[in-house]
Amino acid sequence: MRLAQLSGSNPSEDQLKDLVHQQITRDLAEDPISAQYNVMFLYDALAIARSDTDQLYRSLNKAYPDKPLLLVIDSTGGDVAAAYFIAKICREFTRVSFHVAVPRRAKSAATLICCGAEHIHMGSLSELGPIDPQFEGVPALALKNSIEHLAELTKRYPQAADLFASYLSKTLRIEALGYYERVAESAAQYAERLLRARKLTSVAGEKIRNIAERLLYMYKDHGFVIDAAEAEEIFESGVVLTNTPEYALANKLYRSLDIIQRVLRDLHSLGFAFTGAPDSGCQLRKLPRAVGGSSNT
Repeated sequence: MRLAQLSGSNPSEDQLKDLVHQQITRDLAEDPISAQYNVMFLYDALAIARSDTDQLYRSLNKAYPDKPLLLVIDSTGGDVAAAYFIAKICREFTRVSFHVAVPRRAKSAATLICCGAEHIHMGSLSELGPIDPQFEGVPALALKNSIEHLAELTKRYPQAADLFASYLSKTLRIEALGYYERVAESAAQYAERLLRARKLTSVAGEKIRNIAERLLYMYKDHGFVIDAAEAEEIFESGVVLTNTPEYALANKLYRSLDIIQRVLRDLHSLGFAFTGAPDSGCQLRKLPRAVGGSSNT
């Protein structure tokens, strides 16, 4: 990897970006499956945001619409509306079909993007996740679940009913309950729209609702691992494809991106994301300097 060789020469960010683009373009050229697709990336070290939507939109405008589109995703999630738009524009910019490949993680909002794809390519290390939205790391549905739990405790311990009521009156804004529930339900609505609009879909409305509600409500932990086998159960037959050449390509690209991320972090104190086309997707940001030293107690 040429990036490692530049550790002592103080390269500019533009030079580093150029080297990253060269590496990814080289990886793609070495694998013949890449020639069959417009290959795009969503490798996001932070969270999916509207800026990712803009970046992909600019890249897709330069792509060939008569090829299928393959989006390589590695993301822990982010903004639900941004994810919906990403899936929507990916489908709009191909006249053939929209595929996603998940070498490692497509969690939360990234799973929502997968709902818009005709095919989801996964392997042994791939994972999707529940699509329930988060507020400062807390699931939107957690408030409702907490109140239901308190109601159950009140039934079990009726003598404590006044205590529970006093606690809720002091800690809960009642409008927050409805707001968080509506935000959670909006994620299911986005999923239904994406599932319904897929080019190869033959799923009835009830099945689509079941998929969306399962991804939203079934799992108690937001970080729950939905592996390839379970993803095959959730989506209809033929949508989730395992250990395909597309997955092998995505896995190779992930390894390069992971090495790049480590080199940029450790040798150049730069954060890294790659969103968009192979020749323009690199994004760098200065990392804050570590403050203070370590101490033993």
